[in-house]
Amino acid sequence: MLDSEKVDKFYDFLKNEYYKWWEPEKIILISPNHFHSQTKEMLTICISADVSYNPNTRKLSSELSDLWVKCDGNEEIFELWWDNLETNEHGIWEHFQWIDKYFPDTDIIPVISPCFQMSAVKDILPKIVGLNWNILIIASVDFAHYQGEQQTLQHDQKSIETLRNMVLNEAEFIDWIDADCPVCLYLVQSLASQNWQKPELRYRDSSSTILNQDMWEENTSRIFMWYK
Repeated sequence: MLDSEKVDKFYDFLKNEYYKWWEPEKIILISPNHFHSQTKEMLTICISADVSYNPNTRKLSSELSDLWVKCDGNEEIFELWWDNLETNEHGIWEHFQWIDKYFPDTDIIPVISPCFQMSAVKDILPKIVGLNWNILIIASVDFAHYQGEQQTLQHDQKSIETLRNMVLNEAEFIDWIDADCPVCLYLVQSLASQNWQKPELRYRDSSSTILNQDMWEENTSRIFMWYK
C-alpha cells in the first residue's frame, strides 16, 4: 500500500456520492483466495466471528450461512488466537480501516472467491440478488503486476475496456482481463448489468507511477472503478 491517500479519497467519493446521509445496510467484500488461487470452492469466514487485523476488529454477518466454512480447516486464511480470529487475507483486511472510517455501523459479509472457476458466479450471484438490503459491493483484486510499466499499462487499458464492454461471455472475459481474480470482477459485472449500471474509471496508478520509476517485476497496478 504505497499510496493509501488515494484509497481514502476513493472511499470518501463513494460515501459522498451514495451515502452522504446514511450508510449501506451491508457491505459485501469480495476477495480472491490468494492462498489457493486454483481452488474451485467458494469460501467465507466463520459464522458470527469477530475478525481482526490490528488495530481494527469488525463483526461479520452470517446471512450467506450456506457458504460459510469451518475456521479450523483454513489456518492459512484464518487464525484463531484465544477468542480472537485474525485473517491473513489481505484482500479483506486491507479494507477494514476505511470501512471503519466511512461506514462504521455497517456489517460486512466477506466472500473469498475462487480466482478462475466461473461456476462460482452461478453459486453466489442468486444469493446476493436475493438479499433485500441496500448493499455496497466491493471487489478487492490485484490488476496487472510482475511486469514493466509500459506492458502493465497496456494490459490495464485492455482490462478497463473489457469491463466497459458489458456483453462478453465468461471465456472472453477471462481471456481479456489481466487480474488475479476474473471471477470476482465478473460477479460484480453481472450484478451491475442486472441493474443497468455502467463502470466508470476514477483513478489508475501503479507502483511505478507512485515511485516515479519502473519497478519491473515488483510493479503492481491499481484500478479504481465504480458503477453508476
